[in-house]
Amino acid sequence: MTMAIDQQAIGTGCPCGTDKQPTEVFHTATRRYVRCPICDLVFLYPRPTRESIEGYFQEDYDSDYGEVEASDDRKPVFQSVLQHLSFHRSPPGTLLDIGCGDGEFLVLCRQTGWNCSGIELSKPAAMRAAQKGIRVLSPHAVKSGDWAKHFQVVTLINVLETVTDPVVMLRQATAVLAPGGIVVVRATNGLFHLSMRTPARWIGSQYDQAFHWYLYSTRALTVFMESVGLTVISLRNSKPSRGPLSPVHPWFSQMKWTMSRAVLWPLSQTLYVVTGGRLVWGPSFEIIAQLRGSG
Repeated sequence: MTMAIDQQAIGTGCPCGTDKQPTEVFHTATRRYVRCPICDLVFLYPRPTRESIEGYFQEDYDSDYGEVEASDDRKPVFQSVLQHLSFHRSPPGTLLDIGCGDGEFLVLCRQTGWNCSGIELSKPAAMRAAQKGIRVLSPHAVKSGDWAKHFQVVTLINVLETVTDPVVMLRQATAVLAPGGIVVVRATNGLFHLSMRTPARWIGSQYDQAFHWYLYSTRALTVFMESVGLTVISLRNSKPSRGPLSPVHPWFSQMKWTMSRAVLWPLSQTLYVVTGGRLVWGPSFEIIAQLRGSG
């Protein structure tokens, strides 16, 4: 049974801008998630403020997740996104990765011939990226207008889950796109993760009961992209990361990632192929969109 949420209590409802009331999807001891009836986005209620998000990523994120992000766990993810990009764009050209972390994805892109830049709120991660020779722009570069219509490609790899407003972020990304440019997004797949909540509880994985601030469907991202002048040209499952399999992680976390790689990933890919790409059921998906009217 779903429960209507008071729109006035949220302050700002769904980023799609509807005045329709969201309905409750699930809650934990500390978090509550609702679904927009118009675009299908599942999001944290209430949504976090810009100040709290920027403060966390600038000061605390790296100590919480920097070691994992700096390891090779994410390499399959970066390779998957780069391969998908290569089907639609080839270097030379300019590429901006928003939320670039310590720059490992951009190192891969640079090796293939892209002229790479990144934006990163985390100060330690930005410093590591700069040490690898990556040009790291100011976190406010997409707002300033200095880089308007400059980049052929803008990538956001698991960034839209943790921003104040994903529509605003997509609008800023399109503002720095050159004519004919494309936006590449990797996002957490709500269809998959919501269906995995019960199995996760069976193995005691309580941390899997709450997601990031936004949990996407392909419909939600398509709606958002179209609202800022983008047209979706490609959609597919994204290869999962290797996962945190170090001894410090509990057995159920290690089992979860092992199952994801060994069972769920091949299954999701098989369903994707059998349905002609109509069923995107991996843990994350990749979506590529082009500026409308770019040909």
